[in-house]
Amino acid sequence: MIQLAVEPPLYFQWNQQPPQWQLRGVMSGQRTARVSSLPFVIGRALDSQLVLPDTPELRKTTSRWHCYIIQHGSRYWIADGSYEIIPEEGVRKSSVSGTFRNGRPVKEPQELRPGDTITLGPWSFKIEEEEAKSFSIDIDDALKVTQSGKRATINEKDPKAGAGYKQLHELFLELNKLENIEDCLARALSFAAERIPAAEVCAILLTRPGEQPASRLAWRKGQGRVGDLKFSPSLLEKVSVKEPLFLASRITNPSNVQHSQQISSALLTPLTGGGSRLGVLYMDNRGASSAFTEEDLYLASALSGVISLQLMAERQIFLGKLEDNLRLYFSSNVARRLAAEARAGKTPQLEAAEKNAAILFVDIQGFTNYCHAHTPAEVSGLLNPYFKLMSECIHRHGGYVDKFIGDAVMGVFQQAEAFDDPKGESSPAHQAVRAARDMVQAWREKSAGGHSRPLPLRVGVDVGKVVIGNVGFPGRMEYTAIGDAVNISSRLQRMAPPDGVVMSPECHRLVEKEFSCKSIGPQELKGFGELEVWLASV
Repeated sequence: MIQLAVEPPLYFQWNQQPPQWQLRGVMSGQRTARVSSLPFVIGRALDSQLVLPDTPELRKTTSRWHCYIIQHGSRYWIADGSYEIIPEEGVRKSSVSGTFRNGRPVKEPQELRPGDTITLGPWSFKIEEEEAKSFSIDIDDALKVTQSGKRATINEKDPKAGAGYKQLHELFLELNKLENIEDCLARALSFAAERIPAAEVCAILLTRPGEQPASRLAWRKGQGRVGDLKFSPSLLEKVSVKEPLFLASRITNPSNVQHSQQISSALLTPLTGGGSRLGVLYMDNRGASSAFTEEDLYLASALSGVISLQLMAERQIFLGKLEDNLRLYFSSNVARRLAAEARAGKTPQLEAAEKNAAILFVDIQGFTNYCHAHTPAEVSGLLNPYFKLMSECIHRHGGYVDKFIGDAVMGVFQQAEAFDDPKGESSPAHQAVRAARDMVQAWREKSAGGHSRPLPLRVGVDVGKVVIGNVGFPGRMEYTAIGDAVNISSRLQRMAPPDGVVMSPECHRLVEKEFSCKSIGPQELKGFGELEVWLASV
């Protein structure tokens, strides 16, 4: 992807609604604008992707829709004039003063390459790769000296500590207009580079429980994002940044690396949130003539609070989406447990383990014949609402959908905790049979409103010990249940009468007080011999 770049005093300002760039002469913007939402129209019109300033004088040299950028494969092209037909004129129209690529007029679409300059009216834009700069930055030597050098810190209760926050009002207004966390973090680092003279390199270094510290984002003054920030995680741990600090004096006897990179001072502040350490905000002054001051530390400390809030917001959004997604596949109690483990920084435990569970299988009787007599679109029109309804019934009663097998649905209802009573009214057996009853009743009601002959369901339920968890190999894992109860419930489902719910003797024993059932006698189940089968009244 490419981006447009401008030089001060011009900057790009991103508007979230509608999503577009504006060319401004304000310091609150940024130097580059990503070319996205193709075609990327540039002009004075408010529906352009890049909106240019609009004054009576500028209208003489720039059009409402002056030019546009399009993409063919991996290549970008620029063309002069409007992309759409001008409503009042009924035709596409050339720009008022022309579009120029590297000083030559664009009469036909021309390919854009990094390094090109496009000019329209008084405005010129440089074409750059949107990729992060690949230059390498190594901060190990600065970490070594910070570890052993003389530190200066601040007292967070000092009244002067609030001075840093007074400088952030403008930043807060900008962050409120950005649409994602990544852009907010990048703007926070570029803000630090603008406001702290010694801050030549700024980086967010994250520390996660059970993982080595890693760079989340790095920024180089005057150059933008850094693609390759190198540092030793062990060195960062040894620095032990528990409070905002910077080197009280310039580095003496610099190493070869420090000398070549002209590093003489460094500043680090902790990033914290949710009662835990998130990481470190790092800065150094390579190539700068100035060193960090106490005032810089106040501002950096306040800025680390802003970054911590952004990281926590990102984490909460992720965990919220994670739990919502987990609920699509797991019961509510399993989803809550997995989300809670993720919030605590633990790896969710999905390893295969033995559980007490009820297994339910349901399918549509006569589905094969239905497929022969109907088109694929009609089959899909039957299956999708059916799968949705069956899944809702399973989730409503505390289970989760293990898999779809043709028209069959496998549901799992597992014992939530080891101390839960497997015979209680909220036992997996009760949950499964209640879900089965709801399936038959809901499908009857839905089918009654259709135009074709209703297709009945068949449901089978068994309970017992099964192994639940990730099964497979590293290249293909599946979270599933395996065991006798799975096979028995599958075989029971096949022998169920139309709209019937049949169950094993063990399942009947657990739910007989709630459900009226009658025995249909011993039945031969392949691989299990004879088993008395019970039919629930639904």
